[in-house]
Amino acid sequence: MASAPLDGRLDALLLGVLFSQARSALLVFDADLRLLRANASARRLPGVPEEAEGMPAGDGETVGEKSAEGAEHPAPAAPAGAPAARDVGAVADGAELERLLRHVLTTGDPVRNVRMAGGDGDQRVLSVSAYPLNDGGAPVAVLAHVRDITDRRRSRDRLELLYAAEARTGALLDVGRVARELAAVVVPALADTAVVDIVDTVWRGEDSAPGPAEELALRRAAVAPAAYPEGESVGTLVRYPYASPQSSALTDLRPRLLQDPGRAGPANGAAPDRGRAPEPEPADGPGAGAAGEDAHSLILAPLLARGTLLGLVSLYRSARPVHFDDADLRLATEVADVAAVSLDNARRQTRTHAAASALQRSMLPVQLPESAAIESGLAYVPGTYPGTAGAGGDWFDVIALSGARVALVVGDVTGSGLHAAATMGRLRSAIGTMADLDVPPDELLTHLDALVARLMDEPPDPFADPRRNRRPPAATCVYAVYDPIAVRVTLALAGHPPPFVVRADGGTEVVDAATGPALGGGDGTFEKAELDLPEGSLLALYTNGMLPGPPEKSLPRLRRALADPQRPVQDMCDAAVRDLLPARPNDDAVLLAARLRALPPDDVVSVRLEAAPSALSDARDLVRRRLTGWGLQELTLPTELIVSELLANAVQHAPGRIGLKLIRQSVLICEVSDTSHAAPHLRHATSNDEGGRGLFLVAQLSHRWGVRYGAGGKVVWTEQEIPRS
Repeated sequence: MASAPLDGRLDALLLGVLFSQARSALLVFDADLRLLRANASARRLPGVPEEAEGMPAGDGETVGEKSAEGAEHPAPAAPAGAPAARDVGAVADGAELERLLRHVLTTGDPVRNVRMAGGDGDQRVLSVSAYPLNDGGAPVAVLAHVRDITDRRRSRDRLELLYAAEARTGALLDVGRVARELAAVVVPALADTAVVDIVDTVWRGEDSAPGPAEELALRRAAVAPAAYPEGESVGTLVRYPYASPQSSALTDLRPRLLQDPGRAGPANGAAPDRGRAPEPEPADGPGAGAAGEDAHSLILAPLLARGTLLGLVSLYRSARPVHFDDADLRLATEVADVAAVSLDNARRQTRTHAAASALQRSMLPVQLPESAAIESGLAYVPGTYPGTAGAGGDWFDVIALSGARVALVVGDVTGSGLHAAATMGRLRSAIGTMADLDVPPDELLTHLDALVARLMDEPPDPFADPRRNRRPPAATCVYAVYDPIAVRVTLALAGHPPPFVVRADGGTEVVDAATGPALGGGDGTFEKAELDLPEGSLLALYTNGMLPGPPEKSLPRLRRALADPQRPVQDMCDAAVRDLLPARPNDDAVLLAARLRALPPDDVVSVRLEAAPSALSDARDLVRRRLTGWGLQELTLPTELIVSELLANAVQHAPGRIGLKLIRQSVLICEVSDTSHAAPHLRHATSNDEGGRGLFLVAQLSHRWGVRYGAGGKVVWTEQEIPRS
């Protein structure tokens, strides 16, 4: 075993080597926190004197050791004039370092890895640890270990900035929001001011058009901080002049770093492009304003993703003294690349949303048809559907039926996007076809339920993207038919919110009707309800989107919005949207309201005739008198022929009494009813046929004709256009 003096000398040698050759700064302070010793690395820090190497403790003995005679060495003390801890310029805040060292001396507990700013004003980051030097268990001095972690901290900050850019923009599918989040991420973490310009066509979901950069139209999308003067230009079009650094960056798609951008100078690109060629124009292009004038350093980073130019981000430094460097240029480029991918996703989403919206719009009525039976009003607000392709499946329709009746339809296909819009179009077409056949509301919904169930059972397209091979969505629907002669509404519901009625006195009530299952089960049974309403009542059909809050709160507000019997229906529908819906609702909203009118008695004539040949002459006499009274003498002859043919068929094929009805509206309507359910068929008789020309003659003389069936038989009806004169 080695002797104690030998161990002491070995310890001293080891400590000496570590102290003198350590790459980290080591500083020893006495109990008064004055500098005792500093190694070579520490003497390179500002404020540490060259003579701070210190003196050895003496003859191989360490601090606190006893001599051979048993006497202890005195506690170490710094020489006169040694700097205090607060005056050593190793860190920016000397008082903070002094508090740290005093804490270690007082408690005897080491403190590790406290981050402090460097003291030379170059934004270095230091990690400071402090350890007590004990003499017999009591601290008599303190060792400060200072490491420069600037590069490591910068790397961590850069990774955090990239992560923040990905986290804040990665899930966004709105071009404007991505631009705003990009500007918010880089200010103040990287730049003092950020300006984001997006190619104008990108806002519409289109690619940037090829051509000279000076002709490329960009739209100012975001400025940070928002209080900066450039914030006033958000939303305006921007074009950068020829040969400006911005124009050059948009042409060759390379990032650029410029020092003193307010004056002409070299356009510095990424490392391979540094000092390529002088640019004749200053960097403060349109709208740069104070940012370009005050900045001492500028980075231009094109927003490029999947080969498509999306825009340009400009980063300025003016308040902080440190200029951008190549590392900042690389970081800005990486952040721009991350944001560009999100921008391109948003652009594609916008394009898909536009296509789905166009499809949806093309499948909805351009305007509601005019009808003497109702005063209609409509509010339709498409939903925004964040994170989807947009364009929901809500639809509406007003269909003119025979006999001056009108059908009101409102439906809602679950889901959104092209799939929901296409399903909505198929259902609306099916309803229109069945409405032309005058299928009653309950039977119509039964057929529609079977159609949706059949769509659900169709096998997926084997050649389509599996992610898009989704089952057709379910749907809800309300179908109502209003008869202005009887002033009666007949309706049926399939999983849809029941309509409500606003009476002429302003009172409102929800229609008490059985709600069948949603469409798609294939075995649903639907009941129809009949409502005898006074003239002037208002019937309101709507989708769930019109009730953005809880139904018990939103529905009374909707009913109050439509409760003014003197106000135009369209005005009340518009007011309901303003009162109930947010600026950008998440779901489609449809409100279809109809104020019911009754046809004047003078515009309707109805008689019952015996099923005998004499009924034909009586009917022709009635037609002549009524059309003369209505001033429609021009239609007398064709109407007599139509009535004669229809009555002759009824007399020949149907037992019982025959009904004849004439209705004057925007068209002249003739209806002949009988007790037979046999369907008349239009035939094209040959020259040798003795019959079969009656319905052909009726079809030629009328604008429209058809057949509808009821419990007591059928009605054959025709419509003739009334001459404008």
